[in-house]
Amino acid sequence: MNSRVAETKSGIEIEISVAGVLFDMDGVLVSSTLGDERCWTRWASHHGLSDTFDLRGTHGRRAVDTILEYLPNLTPEETARHLAQLEASSAEEQSGVVAYPGASALLASIPPGRWTIVTSASERTMRSRLSAVGITPPAQTVGADRISKGKPHPEGYLMGAALLGQRPEECLVIEDAPAGIRAGKTAGCRVLAVASSHSLDELQGADWIVASIDQIGLAVNTHTDALKLRFPVLKSKTESA
Repeated sequence: MNSRVAETKSGIEIEISVAGVLFDMDGVLVSSTLGDERCWTRWASHHGLSDTFDLRGTHGRRAVDTILEYLPNLTPEETARHLAQLEASSAEEQSGVVAYPGASALLASIPPGRWTIVTSASERTMRSRLSAVGITPPAQTVGADRISKGKPHPEGYLMGAALLGQRPEECLVIEDAPAGIRAGKTAGCRVLAVASSHSLDELQGADWIVASIDQIGLAVNTHTDALKLRFPVLKSKTESA
């Protein structure tokens, strides 16, 4: 992966060349935080956990990991029932799901087979939310039900890179949550964080931070076939070094 730093009148711009792009979904392509938080608030209240439940701790994690954090003694059958209840609750919140400005255009600029989605949501929830905003996902994606360990474990992003037939170090991860940033970095990818749901301090593990996804431009290098991305950064490892 090659990168270049440029000073402009408005700040620092980064230009990088990669072989593939691995997108998180919630907080990057679509906004569904309010609906998710309503689902988790109902779940926590129903199980008497309102006083100790941390909503922000659910961001970027598989639902099963959050469930077992608070109810560690559940049997597999009980865990499956909790997941099914949350899936049903989430389906009722689809009307509040919206695509971030620029998300559809960015995806449309990437050739097929050069990008995929690695999300902590289930495959069913992912496809339902993307359908609600008019985004067609690739045939092969990585949802929570395809992996045994969720973010911040790197399994999902390692699988995503493998689906593209690329080495992790040749892929860019685009994330919005600390758990996803750690997963991408541990997998060996470079990580671009979008400041849509967390503070800049919480995103410091990323290589670069951008204000919004609509600030990312992408073109295909006709000579090398590399994906060339350019974006203004709020903070970068290069800048802080």
